[in-house]
Amino acid sequence: MKGLDNILAKITDDAEKKADVIIKEAEKKRDEIIESGKVKGRKDASKILRDTREERNNILSRSSSQAKLKARDMIIKAKQDKIEELLNEVLKELENLDDKDFISYIKNNLKNVNLTENDELDVPNRYREAVKASDIKVKISDRDVDNGFKLHKDNVLYNGDFKSVLESSREDLEQFLAEELFKD
Repeated sequence: MKGLDNILAKITDDAEKKADVIIKEAEKKRDEIIESGKVKGRKDASKILRDTREERNNILSRSSSQAKLKARDMIIKAKQDKIEELLNEVLKELENLDDKDFISYIKNNLKNVNLTENDELDVPNRYREAVKASDIKVKISDRDVDNGFKLHKDNVLYNGDFKSVLESSREDLEQFLAEELFKD
């Protein structure tokens, strides 16, 4: 039986050796998997950190851009307000012209119009007598206008109302004032 014991011992010894090899291979694979997981974890953590930094930089950049846009808009609004204030002052000045300047305003605006005595001119009451006494060769009507004048010539109405004149020239006036006031 000794031979049988030897065979059994040999089989047991071979099985233990195979089990040791299998266990060592399993431990090696386990260690590789753990190391691979650690490497992947470090890569993932690095990517998350990189993405987070990039997102933070994007947020800071957008915030900075928004602040710059808001500041620019505030500056533009302040400039527009100043231009509007000046245009209102111009209108007040025009509404308070003295007789001589008002007559000059009419003449300058109608210098290219062939005036006749059949044409009618509407002016504010306060300027009516001065305009009648001037050398403007048109009929002065009794119709009152708030400011400026209105010339009725044939079927055409020439509107010299200060507000209308300013409004029709508004874009050019705003550009001129902006260039003059806010030279960089």
